[in-house]
Amino acid sequence: MPATDDPEQEIIIAVMGVTGKSYCIREISGISDIIVSGRLHSCTDEVQPYSFPYAGIKITLVDTPGFNNTTKSDTEVLRGICAWMSANYRKGKLLSGIIYLHRLTDVRTDGSSVKYVKMIQKLCGQNALKNVLLTTTRWSDVDQVQGERREGELRDGDFWGGLIAEGAAVARFTGTRESGLELLDKLTGNKPIPLDIQDQMVEKKIDYAQTNVGKFMNEELDSLHKKYQKELKDLKKQHQKAIAQKDDLLKEVLAEQRAQFRRMLEEATAQKKFLENLSVDMMRKLEEAEKKREEERQREDRAVIAVASKDVSIGEHLTSLLTSYSTIGRLIYDIDDATEFEKQPFEVEIRDQSILSPITVLVKAGQEFFSAGMSRSNYIIYNQGYYQYKPSSSIKRGTQNFIIFSKY
Repeated sequence: MPATDDPEQEIIIAVMGVTGKSYCIREISGISDIIVSGRLHSCTDEVQPYSFPYAGIKITLVDTPGFNNTTKSDTEVLRGICAWMSANYRKGKLLSGIIYLHRLTDVRTDGSSVKYVKMIQKLCGQNALKNVLLTTTRWSDVDQVQGERREGELRDGDFWGGLIAEGAAVARFTGTRESGLELLDKLTGNKPIPLDIQDQMVEKKIDYAQTNVGKFMNEELDSLHKKYQKELKDLKKQHQKAIAQKDDLLKEVLAEQRAQFRRMLEEATAQKKFLENLSVDMMRKLEEAEKKREEERQREDRAVIAVASKDVSIGEHLTSLLTSYSTIGRLIYDIDDATEFEKQPFEVEIRDQSILSPITVLVKAGQEFFSAGMSRSNYIIYNQGYYQYKPSSSIKRGTQNFIIFSKY
């Protein structure tokens, strides 16, 4: 992608899928301390945006909770995603694309994957599907020929075929930053398009349960309800047979299975009732909750990292300005409070964003050199965030001069 050098421009891309989203965002953004989940527990409970510069513009990748979340039901996950999308639509923020991740190691498409693909179709609507990248992952875990065969099956079969017919494209993420940036290049030139869910909930003021997404989720819950009822009926017959045959071991196993399916049936019933009661007013309350979370994120984002200019030596670091080097900094919440600058410092690594983008930093560095050798291409990764140096942001506190890195 050609450099635009427009830091005010923001491109927003949602990352969705059953698993692998946080890892993908970490690799693409270079924000190395993004938490990646293990196999058993979800690490993303709420929608979480991560911003970083690429090719002179602001890229925001949005991490979304997946289905089969360990702390939330599928209904709650989808409701949270829709509330975030509606809240951002009201602020005039539209998605330039969606990256949907699917592991090639999944030989069979499980229920969560099938549900996700159908949900994306309902969420986007026909017009916005052309901004969707159906992205295969885990290429290093399969033979190349085998991976290409599975990708072809996804592309040509019923699983992805409907989305591709309506404009979605297929791409690959091989696990590297370079591969991830290629995904961005495919999406950053897109015209942002309102999703169907945004139009229905915000413009048409349709109750969530009556939107295409809500109807889809209701159908899924109806299907689960019938499935669990049938399972319970079959298990009851087997349990009665075990009693008649005095098979105590089988009777105990079947009793545990019946108890499990009762819990699953009760959960499906509760989700269905919850969905039916999600009126426009309730969704607005959820949007307000999302707005408060965003305000809290913005409060955290106002914090800056201050690095004393004496801790950045041109002579020592001149040859490494285009790579990275370690020094110490302080996290400052109130830049006007001199006592904040007396905080205990911690180690930080100052890097250069030319690692992430093709901007000609060498020329800019010559034009924008500060006395400590900083240019706006320098940044720090801290606490899952990207802090960038901005020219003329140096200040003096006490006897020391400080360089300020602001949250991107």
